Amino acid sequence: MDKNFDDFIDKKAKQLPNRRYEVRYPEKLKIIINLLEICVEKKKTTPNHFLYSYRSIAEYMYDVLEHREATKEGLRRAISRIAKEHNLEL
Repeated sequence: MDKNFDDFIDKKAKQLPNRRYEVRYPEKLKIIINLLEICVEKKKTTPNHFLYSYRSIAEYMYDVLEHREATKEGLRRAISRIAKEHNLEL
């Protein structure tokens, strides 16, 4: 029984990266990176810099651009992960 469980865990571990937002929707990656670059720049020059956040990007994508493949919170997490991968952390 332990061997079957280990096989199951190995299979599950290999599937997890394929569920990532950036893997499933690669066309959205360029939009997210562009918005992150804008936010990084604005954080340096704008008095209301705290409004430039992962949550604001997620709300913009969900409400304005109508990218409804994930929830706002799911988008926020994906945006945060993408920011870390591309050195664009806010």
